[in-house]
Order: sequence, then C-alpha cells, then structure tokens
Amino acid sequence: MCEIISLSCEHLPAILDIERESFSDAWSENMFLELLANPVTGGFVAENNGEVLGYIFFYNIKPEVQIINIAVRKSAREKNIGSLLLESVLDFDDFERATLEVRESNFPAINLYRKFGFKVDGLRKNYYFNPKENAVLMSLDR
Repeated sequence: MCEIISLSCEHLPAILDIERESFSDAWSENMFLELLANPVTGGFVAENNGEVLGYIFFYNIKPEVQIINIAVRKSAREKNIGSLLLESVLDFDDFERATLEVRESNFPAINLYRKFGFKVDGLRKNYYFNPKENAVLMSLDR
C-alpha cells in the first residue's frame, strides 16, 4: 500500500533519480534545493515500504495552487500513484484555482489532469527545451 507523506530533504536522492528517469530536461539538485527552501513551496512523496515511488511539488500562493512538478518512478506507473499525489495537493488546502503546464506530448499527464477536472487554457509556445516543445496550460477552478 502506498502512503502519501510530506516531502523533506531526506527524499531528495530518490526524487533526483525519478526526475532523471522521467524527464529529458531533468531539474538539477540545486533547483530542488531552492524549491525546498521556498516558504510557499509544498510537496508530497508516495512511499511504499520506505521506497519513494513518486513526488509532487506545488506553490501554495493563496488563493491559487500551482503544480510545478510531478513524476512517478517508471516501475510504479499505471498504479494510481500520480492520482494519489495530485489528489493530495487538491485536498491539501482551500484554493480558488489550480494551474499547471505540461508538455504537449505528455498524454498520460494531460489525461490525469482532465480526470480531475482541469481544462486547457492555451499553449505556451516553445516553453520546453530538449526537445523543444509547447506547454499546454491547464487550470481547475473551484
């Protein structure tokens, strides 16, 4: 059974492993350390028997929540972990609007967000590098 807990610096090595296996333009350790030091950043990890299976980071800037990074270990995908992580943020606090951007080609993530009621707001041209790709802007209003 997967447990969702607040993330901390001790989870960083596992988060970096998952980040590198999930994204061609993986975030650096320093980028994650900056997130962890930011007082408006929140995050959760999904753990099973002490193994980190996924993570999610978000900015909690009331009345808005912005999902900034979510990933699940390849060996743990298609087991509802992404849904559990996203649900943990959406249940975390009262907010009026949740926002995010996602690679245009990331159909599993787009489908996950739609499952939770996120709507497409538009595109941000050439937002991602390595490879260059548009970002789909999505939001959920309560």
